[in-house]
Amino acid sequence: MNPFTLSRAPLCLFAIMLCTLSLGAAERGAVRSVTVGECLRRVAERSPALKSGTYKTEAAGRRAKQAARPLNPRLGTEVENVGGSGAAQGFDAAETTVAVSQEIELGNKRWHRAAVAESEAAVSRAEQEVRLRALLFETRGAALAVQAAQEKVRLAEDALALVRETGSVATARVEAGKATVLETERARAETAKAEIELENLKAEQRNAVRDLALLWGETEPTFDAVTGTFDAGPSALPPLDALILKAASNPELLAAEAQARTYEARVGAERSARMPNLEVSAGVRRFEEGGDFGFVAGAGLELPFYTRNMDGVRAAEADAEAARLETVAARLKMEGHIRKLYARLDTLAAKNNRLKKSVLPAAERALGFVKESHRQGKAGYLDVLEARRALVDARLQIIETVAEYQGRLIELNRLTDTLSETL
Repeated sequence: MNPFTLSRAPLCLFAIMLCTLSLGAAERGAVRSVTVGECLRRVAERSPALKSGTYKTEAAGRRAKQAARPLNPRLGTEVENVGGSGAAQGFDAAETTVAVSQEIELGNKRWHRAAVAESEAAVSRAEQEVRLRALLFETRGAALAVQAAQEKVRLAEDALALVRETGSVATARVEAGKATVLETERARAETAKAEIELENLKAEQRNAVRDLALLWGETEPTFDAVTGTFDAGPSALPPLDALILKAASNPELLAAEAQARTYEARVGAERSARMPNLEVSAGVRRFEEGGDFGFVAGAGLELPFYTRNMDGVRAAEADAEAARLETVAARLKMEGHIRKLYARLDTLAAKNNRLKKSVLPAAERALGFVKESHRQGKAGYLDVLEARRALVDARLQIIETVAEYQGRLIELNRLTDTLSETL
């Protein structure tokens, strides 16, 4: 083998290792992002809370099927005239009866029992839908929190870059003898504060990402950011009356109505319980003394001397009326909440419009003028610092206004059962 080739082998191996490490570092530094739609799909597929609700719904359905089944017959045996005295001593005079009895439910009890169980199953399905929609909208809110945190991190990065730029100008002025060392010391202090603020906001973003991932049971997030448009201007809202009409299909209201129907079904079940059941039996009896057989038959009926279940009926009627009134109250409360959200969204939209069209441009122009004056020695570092803070404050107000607007809009969409993957 060529000695020159052998001498180059370690160098080639080192180069390969260096490339591998560089690629790994690049992969680790890459930002892993997900869309809002992907977050919604993950929570719908993986959430432990939704999975437990699925089993609850299945259990309610099974109970409904069981309630619709008829009562089982009974098989019984009875031995008489055994172990007595005289002719009844031993088993010589015994009479053995084997009979089958069946309880017959009168008053349509079985149908009412099945109706109550089916209503309870419907409530379980409605509650599962409530859990699903609530979790989806909670995920939307958590994704919004991540995006708001991302915007604040970008703002902090821009603020840090601006502080460093101003610090460079201050250093140049000190070196040129146009300013004192005090100006550069202030610049260093502001730079350190901006760096600390940036690290704090990055930590808040990581916490927001972790809170979002926990919604579908992921303790170690596999993403770092949520993609999507955040700072788009508020869109026009539908008419208020149309939103109130859409709220009628809200899963929470539908679940309350299903619960009210369950109480109404229980009223029918309690009324049917006033009718006593009939029990019939038939069997055969053997007479040991003569070896003869005979058939026996019987019927029994509960005598309603002490109770006719009137209190049970009244209690069920009271429960049904209470459930109906609670549904009405929930509907009125929801309508009031929608009206408040609608008014607040109008206010936030106007505020966002003024911030973007008036406050932000003025702050940007002021900072530009002050920076130029600072370069020319006509303005001090404190003037630049004040103008920079005004600009950062204006941009932060826009971020917070948009975040609040989108959060209130998510809440409004939850009340009107309108789910969208876009923020």
